[in-house]
Amino acid sequence: MTDFDPGRVSLDIAAVLLVTSVLFIIALVLLTIALMRMRGMTRRLQEALEDESGARDRAALLLAMASAVNSSLGLEEVLDVAIGHAGRIMGAVAGSMYLVVPGKAEMRRQAAYGLTHRPRGSVRALAEEPLRSALAAMRPVVVRLAEDTAPGLEAGGHPQHVLVVPVQRSSQLMGALELYLNAWRELTEDQSDLLIGVASQAAIAIRHAQLFQAQEENALTDELTKLPNRRALAQQFLKEMQRARRGHKPIAFLMVDLDHFKGVNDSYGHLQGDAVLAELASIISTGARESDVCARYGGEEFALILHETNDAGARILAERIRAKVAAHTFPGGLKLTISIGVAATAEPALFTSLIERADQALYAAKMGGRNQVRLADMKAAPARQQQHA
Repeated sequence: MTDFDPGRVSLDIAAVLLVTSVLFIIALVLLTIALMRMRGMTRRLQEALEDESGARDRAALLLAMASAVNSSLGLEEVLDVAIGHAGRIMGAVAGSMYLVVPGKAEMRRQAAYGLTHRPRGSVRALAEEPLRSALAAMRPVVVRLAEDTAPGLEAGGHPQHVLVVPVQRSSQLMGALELYLNAWRELTEDQSDLLIGVASQAAIAIRHAQLFQAQEENALTDELTKLPNRRALAQQFLKEMQRARRGHKPIAFLMVDLDHFKGVNDSYGHLQGDAVLAELASIISTGARESDVCARYGGEEFALILHETNDAGARILAERIRAKVAAHTFPGGLKLTISIGVAATAEPALFTSLIERADQALYAAKMGGRNQVRLADMKAAPARQQQHA
C-alpha cells in the first residue's frame, strides 16, 4: 500500500487552481473580446440603419419635389414642399423661399414656415449677407445671421444661423432657400448634394409656374393696349363685388367710348386707329386711381371698376378723364373726345346690373351730343338696351 504524501497533494491542488485561474482569465479575455466585437457590430448596425434612414428621407424629399414639379401644383405649393421637407431633414427650426425680383438686385420672400407674422427680412439684397456668401460660392453655405436680418420664430426668439441654398437653372439665378438653425452646423458632402438636388427641382418648378403665369397673363391681356381684356375684367368684377359685399362698400362701373372712331379708321387707316386706341388706353389708365381696374371692353370701348366709390366720386373721376382726353393731341395731330356712362351703388342686389346701367348711361351720353358724362339712375327701371351710335 502506497503511503499518503501531503506535499504532493498540495502541489496537485495548486496546479489545478493555477490551470483553473488561467482558463478563467482566458475566458474573461475571450468574453471581453466578444463583447467588444458585439458592441462594434451594434454600432456599425446602428450607423447603417441611420444611413439607410437618411437615404430614405433624402429619396422621399427628392421624390416629393419631383412629384410636385410634374403635377399641376402651383408655385406656392411647390415652394412649401421644398422648404418643408428640406427643413425637416436638416433639423431647421424654420424656413423661407426667396425669388429674384425681375430688374432688381434683390430677392423677395414668397413662402415660409415657422416664422412670425410679417417677420423681418422679407427682402434680401443680393450683395449683402446672408445671400452674398452663398451666391459667391453657388453652393449651400451656413451663415451667421445679423440681428437686423434674423426673422422672428413662431416658437419665440430669433435664429442665430441660416443655411442658404442658391436656386438656379441653366446658370440663371432664380431664388434662394433659407433654413434657419439655432446652432452652427458643418454640412456633409451628402447633405450639400441633397440640397443642391432640392434646389434644382425647385428651379424647374419655379420656371414652370412662371411660364404658366405668363400664359395666363397673355390670355387676360389685350395685345394692343396692354390693358386687361374683357375676360379679365369679368373676373375682376366678380372679386370686386364680393369685396364690396363683405365690406358693405359702394362700387362703381364706368363705360367709356371713343367718339367718331369709325371716322378715324376710314380717314387715316387702321394703323393710325390702333395708335389712337393705345394712346387713349394710356390716358385712361393714368387718369384713374392706382386701386381702380382699367380694361379694354372691346373695339373702341373701355371700362373701369372703381371700388369703394359712390356716384359722386365716380362722376368726378369720369369728368377728369374726359377733360384729359379732350385736351390731348393724338397721333397725327388729331383732337378727339370720349363719352362716359357711370353707374354706382352700395346695394348688393344691384351690383350685377352695374355694367348694363353704365352701358345705358353711355348710350344716353352719345345721344345727348357726345363728349360728356352721364350718370345712371340706379333706382329707375332698366331701360331697353340700345346700340351705340
